[in-house]
Amino acid sequence: MSDWFIGEPGTADVSQFSVGDPSESSPELSLRELIDGRNAERYCVRWKMAVVFEEQERKPTYHGRTHDLSLLGTGMLTNVNVRKTSSPVIILLAPPPLHPKDRPRIIEINSRQLDVVYSGETRCFRLGFAFQEFKNDGLALLTERLKHHQSVASIRMTKPIL
Repeated sequence: MSDWFIGEPGTADVSQFSVGDPSESSPELSLRELIDGRNAERYCVRWKMAVVFEEQERKPTYHGRTHDLSLLGTGMLTNVNVRKTSSPVIILLAPPPLHPKDRPRIIEINSRQLDVVYSGETRCFRLGFAFQEFKNDGLALLTERLKHHQSVASIRMTKPIL
């Protein structure tokens, strides 16, 4: 995988970043290590999500579904062409409860928008986001929740019938 975006303007601040509360003894994540080693497993989940553009007038909010998800970021499918912004955004993830009696929990993540492209396959716009900081116990909640899903790498592809 190419590291074409590392060193680009506006990306120097994400070559090393931490997630969660700095007082916790969580290890610091290296973006380059995760990209080069493909250590960030991706999950094909379709959870509801919202993006809040805090620094824009009237704080616009856009709704959609996750396209793919890892502990480093997510892609969002939406019908709205949202312009790429350099301002930080807030991601609100809404994983469905595992049990019917459980209360839904929202995971709030300070993020940065990476891109926006039109996907002809899904007929939606795909927005890419890099996670920067999880609010409260969001990282632990997301980590625990993803244990119940199969990563994209471990999903077996069936051999096509020719």
